Amino acid sequence: MPEHPKPQMPSPENPLGPLNPPDPLDTPPKAQKNRRRRPQRMSTRERLKAVDVSLQARLKRVRQRLLPILQTSLASGLAYWISKDLFGHPRPFFAPIAVILVIGITSGDRVTKAVDIAIGCILGVLVGDVIFYRLGDGAWQIALIVFGSLVLASFLSKSVLLNNQVAIGCILIATIMPPGAEVTGLDRTVDAFVGCSVALLTLAIIPQGPMTSARSEIAQVMSLMSSVLDDVAEGLSTTDPESIREALDLIRGSQTRIDSMSAAVQSGQETAALSPFLWGRKRQLSSMSAVIPAVDNAVRNTRVLARRALVICEDSDTVSEKQIELIDALSNVALELSALYEVNSQKVQAQVIPRLVQELRSVAQDSGMDVVEGAVEGAADKPVLAAYAILAQTRSMTVDMLQVCGMSRESALAALAPTSTTPNVPPETFDFD
Repeated sequence: MPEHPKPQMPSPENPLGPLNPPDPLDTPPKAQKNRRRRPQRMSTRERLKAVDVSLQARLKRVRQRLLPILQTSLASGLAYWISKDLFGHPRPFFAPIAVILVIGITSGDRVTKAVDIAIGCILGVLVGDVIFYRLGDGAWQIALIVFGSLVLASFLSKSVLLNNQVAIGCILIATIMPPGAEVTGLDRTVDAFVGCSVALLTLAIIPQGPMTSARSEIAQVMSLMSSVLDDVAEGLSTTDPESIREALDLIRGSQTRIDSMSAAVQSGQETAALSPFLWGRKRQLSSMSAVIPAVDNAVRNTRVLARRALVICEDSDTVSEKQIELIDALSNVALELSALYEVNSQKVQAQVIPRLVQELRSVAQDSGMDVVEGAVEGAADKPVLAAYAILAQTRSMTVDMLQVCGMSRESALAALAPTSTTPNVPPETFDFD
C-alpha cells in the first residue's frame, strides 16, 4: 500500500480540507519516499506545544471557557443576592463558593457532588458545634479538629468532597464562627444549599455544548497519537532511537489527557440530562461515549508500539519498509480523525469517515505475517521478535481506529488479514480497486 500524504487540516474557511488529499500517483517517486519529512509533519514535542502553550491554543482555551466563566459569574452573583437579600445573611460568602465548586466540576456527577457539599456543610456544623467548638483555635486544636472530623466523616461516607466539607465546617466553627458570631454554622449551611441549587439551575437554563469539550479532547489525543506514530516511523526508517525515545517519554504522560477526555464526555452527558434544551442530544452523546474506550486503547497500543520500536533501534535491527508504511498510514488516519473532531461537521463526517474506513481496511488487509519478512537484507527468514510485536500492535491499532470510525469490534477484527488457521472472527475480503 503506498504512503498517504498528510491531510490538509480542515477549517471553517475550508471545511472539506481532508476530503481531497493529493493523489500519490501524481507525486514523483522521490517525493513519495521523502513524504514523511514534509513541512506538515509535526514531532511529538512540537505537537504538545501546539495543543498546550501556543498562542492559538491559549486563545482557543479562552474561547472554550467563556460560557463556563459566564455561567459561574452570573450564578455567583445570583446566589450571593439570594442569601444576603432574601435570607438576610450578613456575609453569605459560601453561596458563591458553592457555585464555583459545582460548576467547576468537570468529571460529571454534579448533582451528586452538589448534594455532598450540602451534606458536608450540615455535618461539619453539627460535628463542630457538638464536639470541637470549645477547643479553641490554637495549632494543636486545629490539628486535632481536622483529624477527628476526617475520621468521623470517613466512617459516614466514602466521598472525599463530603469529607473535606466536614473538616472545613469544623474548622470554621472552631475559629471564625464561635457561639455568638455574626455568621453562624446554620447560615453557612443555608448558603451552601442556595449556591448548589443556583449552580444546577444555571447549568440547566444556560447549558454548555455537551459535546464541544469532549470533541476537543479527543482531537488533541488523536493528533498527539499521530505525531508519536510519525516519530516512530521516522526513527524506524533511520534506525535512530532518539526521536522514538523522546516521543515515548512525552506520551507517557498522556493518561491525564485520556482521563480529561472521559471526564468531558461524562460531563456532557450530565449537562444533557440536566437541561431540557439538550435532551435531544443524548443519542449523540451515547455514540461519542462509545468512542472513548477505542481511543484509550489506541493510545495505549501506541505506547507499546513505541517501546518495541525503541528496542529495535537500540539493537540496531530493522523492520521491513512495508511495516513503516503501515505505521505511516495509521499516523495519517489519526491526524484526519483529529481534524474531523475539531471541525464538528456532520456533513464532513459523513463524507470522510467512509474513506478513512476504506484506508484502514486496506491497512488491515496488508497487516499479514508476510510484512515482517525482508526486515534485514540477506536475512529475510530471520526477523527479530520485536518486529512481530510491532506488527501485532499495528493490527491492534487498526482495530481501535476502525472502532473510532464507528465499526463494531467484530467487524474491525474481521477486516484483518488472518494470522491463524482457526480465527475466532472469520476474515472478510475487500476489493480496493
